[in-house]
Amino acid sequence: MKRLLKILFIIGLLLSSIGLLRISYYHVKAEVAQVLLESAWQDNVENNPKVPSKPWSWADTWPVLKLEANTIQLSTLVLKDASGQSLAFAPGLMTPDLLPGDIGNSFIAAHRDTHFKDLKFLKNEDEIQITNQLGEKIFFQIDQILIVDSRTEQPVTDTADRRITLVTCYPFDASEANTPFRYLVSARMIN
Repeated sequence: MKRLLKILFIIGLLLSSIGLLRISYYHVKAEVAQVLLESAWQDNVENNPKVPSKPWSWADTWPVLKLEANTIQLSTLVLKDASGQSLAFAPGLMTPDLLPGDIGNSFIAAHRDTHFKDLKFLKNEDEIQITNQLGEKIFFQIDQILIVDSRTEQPVTDTADRRITLVTCYPFDASEANTPFRYLVSARMIN
């Protein structure tokens, strides 16, 4: 019986170690990805290449914007699309043909438990800054925060003004995946 308990203890210890290694692997992978994304961003801003620099050779996306909101210490790169694979690394541009600063409403999405976990702390009149690949800074002021049901409400991109809307799933602290509700922070351009 003691031998069996000892074997079970060792097996449990090994399984726990494997679980910790897996968690460590994902954290290291995420940190390395951020360094590679930042390097690609710097190369794209400094050199303005006709073919954008990718963060790694097999990447199907690259950083196109930098998003900052000082009131919540948010500073993150935004990738060219909002596919599930892209959102694992950074927020993504849902409207690749409509960039922040263009006439219309440009949407940027991210997960509620990673890059946009603090979106709930933004308030009306807070400012959001976007830096594009030319290094130009564009400022927006929040004027609307909404919770919508994605099953019945669709994003409106065709607006007369220049807007951005940050989008994430809602509620923030829910364990349920694939919730239909979205938290929208919308801001109009002020410069």
